[in-house]
Amino acid sequence: MDIADGAMLATVGVWAGNNVIAKAALREIEPLPYALGRVAIVVVLLFAWLGIRRVDLRVRRVDLPLLALAGFTGFGAYGLLFIVGLGRTSAFSAALLISLGPLFTLLFASLLGIETVRRGQWTGVAVAAAGVALFVGDKLLANRPAVGDALTLLAAVTFAVYSLATKPLVGRYGPTVVSAWSSLAGGIGILPATLSASLHHDWGSVSGRGWAALLYSSALSMLAAYVAWAWAIERRGVGRTVPYLYLVPIATGFLAAIFLGERFGLLKTVGALLVLAGVALARGWGGDMGRRWGARGHQIPSSKPVR
Repeated sequence: MDIADGAMLATVGVWAGNNVIAKAALREIEPLPYALGRVAIVVVLLFAWLGIRRVDLRVRRVDLPLLALAGFTGFGAYGLLFIVGLGRTSAFSAALLISLGPLFTLLFASLLGIETVRRGQWTGVAVAAAGVALFVGDKLLANRPAVGDALTLLAAVTFAVYSLATKPLVGRYGPTVVSAWSSLAGGIGILPATLSASLHHDWGSVSGRGWAALLYSSALSMLAAYVAWAWAIERRGVGRTVPYLYLVPIATGFLAAIFLGERFGLLKTVGALLVLAGVALARGWGGDMGRRWGARGHQIPSSKPVR
């Protein structure tokens, strides 16, 4: 174990902690204002960083539609659906269902003819789907709503679209520039749904802990952790780093049990294990996909202006 492994473990801790911290913060900040505030902080920090480094932010006009799609799906719809879904489900459920993002990326890449899906990968998709059915079915059998789970699952779908949309853009402009414009486009995209709630929200009642949670979710989880993860990938490669991602839902589960009092029944536990096994199986058979798309199916921001 070296410094790269330490960086990966720290990043896993940050992401798992974000699921729990954001869940707790939603008790005093409504989901819509939280989602808008989170992306607004990212926009300010990214453009300030790129301005200080005097990075060329120009993009070709022909790429604007694809950039708008990437922004709306990756930073707009994804962030909004994840936060609203998190407000209606457990932190562990959100973390587990978001981990399905790479499988949706794989499916969309297959439908578009970008990637050939192997038999072992389809097996992984089937196992993960069975796990989701058990996981969500546990709630339905107990007559509990699963709206939050559905929204979180849809968030994973939107980030899969973002992953595919950003591939050609990152190659031209670099991940940080693409992330900056995407976050701005995403913020503008969710304004109609979030602006009124944000303006009418009682921000004066938000405690220092709530503001710290919002800053953590944006500056630390969405930016700093991705920089550390990108550095670890460059140092150790995707094959060494991706397995650490399976620790995020597990770590989230432990933290949620300790700090939020979340509990897990037998069906939920078995379903979660099947989901993780399915994702691992599909990723294990998809070495080319893993190398192309990087960690979590995301295009990862880097500390370098151009990859």
